[in-house]
Amino acid sequence: MRNRFSLLFLVAVALGMMGCQPKVTKLYVASINDMHANIDNFPKLAFVVDSLRAVHPDLLLFSAGDNRTGNPINDRCEEPSRPMYELMNAVGFDLSAFGNHEWDSGVESLRHVMGLAKFPFVCANVFFDDSLNMDYSPYVIFERNGLKIGVIGAIQLGQNGLPDFHPNKAAGSHFRPIAEVLPEYLSLRDECNALFLLSHCGFEDDVELAGQFPQLDAIFGGHSHTLVDSTRIFNGVMVTQAMNRMKYLTLSTFTFDKKGKMIDKQSQVIKIASASGKKAEIQDMVDVFNNNEVFQKVMGYNDAAIDECKECLGYLMADADLALSGADMAFQNFGGVRFDTLSVRPILLKDLFSLDPFDNELVLFNMTGQEVVDFLAVSFFTDGGPNYCAGCSYSFSVDDEGLMKDCKVTLDNGKPLDLAATYKVVMNSYMSSAFDFPHEDPGTSLYRTSNEALSEFLSARQHVNYAGVHRIYEE
Repeated sequence: MRNRFSLLFLVAVALGMMGCQPKVTKLYVASINDMHANIDNFPKLAFVVDSLRAVHPDLLLFSAGDNRTGNPINDRCEEPSRPMYELMNAVGFDLSAFGNHEWDSGVESLRHVMGLAKFPFVCANVFFDDSLNMDYSPYVIFERNGLKIGVIGAIQLGQNGLPDFHPNKAAGSHFRPIAEVLPEYLSLRDECNALFLLSHCGFEDDVELAGQFPQLDAIFGGHSHTLVDSTRIFNGVMVTQAMNRMKYLTLSTFTFDKKGKMIDKQSQVIKIASASGKKAEIQDMVDVFNNNEVFQKVMGYNDAAIDECKECLGYLMADADLALSGADMAFQNFGGVRFDTLSVRPILLKDLFSLDPFDNELVLFNMTGQEVVDFLAVSFFTDGGPNYCAGCSYSFSVDDEGLMKDCKVTLDNGKPLDLAATYKVVMNSYMSSAFDFPHEDPGTSLYRTSNEALSEFLSARQHVNYAGVHRIYEE
């Protein structure tokens, strides 16, 4: 009898303890970044998102920007970016940040696609002229399960005070550093259970922002194409990013106690390619968009596989610019090479515009050898990597501050660059406008684009082989 009483007592205590456990609420956020118009992955993305919503019906789905630029099916559509935004609408995105490439077709085109979107855009550090009538907000507040969730938007700025787009695309857009602007919105902390930053600033900058602003609970990031494959917390702020081109999706879980205070945060990445299915309705949409024979035109043939080598493809682009211009040297910026792998197969018009989607005009300069060396150093720092070259090769080293030094250029004839001599140098107009390098000659536009040069180069040669080509040597 005593044993039975003891057992009943223990059960009652256990049940009482269970009843005293604090009630918790969970918030789930799926975030993706730098999709770059990879519409072919949307059927699997939709399958993954639907699977998550089946378990977490209040799931929030965010894009951290650069929804476009990378696929001519989207970028060269009669309404640029319409395929992406119709697909994003169909999948059910809740919010998007601006990426720098959202400006690639100009501000009026950006305004048009914002009208196509059935979700808001958020950015706190961009300011548009009133005449543009841009429909966006510095932040939005969502409500889920009795919780208020504030999300502030941010975009990176380069050395010229603009995001990384062609300066002539800015027209009526004005920017301030997000670190200057963010304090104006930290009062949201008082009215929200969670405060997030949807950032297109890059992983390193996001980590720096986390160190400055512990009021944030998490930063959902983009721009640097970084894979953050586990929970990373800096100064109490969780920072995420899911590489690029819809390879991964980040699922973040936030836990709140019964008073609405966040008590835990975790993130994990889901590999989109590993999804076990595709959403049929989304696949049908993608098939319709892809049904464009224009982009299937064969421009030439790639005779040797290029595997994860932007450098090799950068030389192809530089050689094309050199051939069209008749210059002594040509330079192609690191960031302007938009993919790094090409199998042995015909090169299609779609490939050409995917590799070089920007329609940048070529600009010819008369530059001294010293100006060329200075240009290489400036662009290395500004663009985050070395320029690919034609008509020459060069070596360099990097100092403790990440700056190029000891640059030595050798011309294709085997002679070293004469620092006092004058050479004809060709580059695209993004480089000539965005890189602040010293030059006496203001440059002359050739009124031909770099992708036109690439088209003519492939048509004239038909077969190309750039596998294993190296012209740049870091000592």
